[in-house]
Amino acid sequence: MTFLYFHVILYVMNTTLSLVRKSDGGLFLEVGGRTREVRTVAQAARILGRTCRQVYRYIETGLLKPETKLLGEWLLDAAEVENMARRPLAVQPLPKRLGPLFPEYDISKINAGRDKTLVISRVLENGGLDEIKWAFKRYSRGELSDFIKEDGGRLLGSRSLRLWSLVLGVMPKPVTAWRNAGIWKR
Repeated sequence: MTFLYFHVILYVMNTTLSLVRKSDGGLFLEVGGRTREVRTVAQAARILGRTCRQVYRYIETGLLKPETKLLGEWLLDAAEVENMARRPLAVQPLPKRLGPLFPEYDISKINAGRDKTLVISRVLENGGLDEIKWAFKRYSRGELSDFIKEDGGRLLGSRSLRLWSLVLGVMPKPVTAWRNAGIWKR
């Protein structure tokens, strides 16, 4: 195992913390004679396929337990991050205030990740300011733009589609001709 010349030793409350960086980028934390591999939040986000914001939420809710905070950065146990990457996606419930947008569904059964297209379409079409703010916090701008490009033409009304395509700066796929033809025109 080759190590770069990067070694930090801190003395915190009579405890010695030692951080060593391996040449391949791996970090090792030694606390009280015990050494283990750790990951930063950014590394964990890449491994988990999530955003850093989502990893911080996992820390807040206790899904990921940080080893320590060193130099302003949370350090997470590498084995725990790897185990979490192998687990299936967590349940992502919708806030109860979105219930009126889904009258035909049991709101507790809708998953914000799995049912993303349904959720985005209902919120952008019928949601108020609070619901739209929630959607922009929950989904990335890229996810919302992709929705407008791919599914917006068939799931949103023309006014909503025009508004959100202007807001997000994307052009939706053209709507098929039979959708534009009125039912009374033959």
